[in-house]
Amino acid sequence: MGALVEDARHQVSELEAALGRVADGTYGLCEVCGTAIPSARLEARPAARTCIAHAR
Repeated sequence: MGALVEDARHQVSELEAALGRVADGTYGLCEVCGTAIPSARLEARPAARTCIAHAR
């Protein structure tokens, strides 16, 4: 059960970081190249930090 709790905490942390990007105006921009992250990717993964080309 510890792994589930850790995963939930990680997801909350990622969403909080996404809210920070909304607040500073950088939400939806790739952290690597600065291009817009496609809306379909953001719908599937709202906390996405990179475009598909730079996703690991």
